[in-house]
Amino acid sequence: MAPRTRLTYVDRHGRPINRSTWLALSARREYVVIECDRVGGGGHHVQIMTIWLGLLLPTPVPPVFETLVHCAGSSRPGRWAWTSLVEAQAGHEQIVAELTTRRGGFAEEDVTGNL
Repeated sequence: MAPRTRLTYVDRHGRPINRSTWLALSARREYVVIECDRVGGGGHHVQIMTIWLGLLLPTPVPPVFETLVHCAGSSRPGRWAWTSLVEAQAGHEQIVAELTTRRGGFAEEDVTGNL
């Protein structure tokens, strides 16, 4: 049997919190949503949303924050994980800037998490 991964919850500032606090914060949209933008035109829109997940996992980039990019007509969002609020905000702005400068439509490969 594989060993269980210990899940640690953290607030927006990376401070450990208990599961009850995490659940309460997770229910507050104003706490969870860091930024949300929509870019595009001519019927081709992309929604970019950066959210707080509050999970500190033993991975190279713990998903404390995540940016999701939803391309119109695509069922699979692009995803980026961030370990701090500052990284998440900067990453969100970079993704919005990159997609804002695109001319024409957005293909699914434009939002695979590798901009």
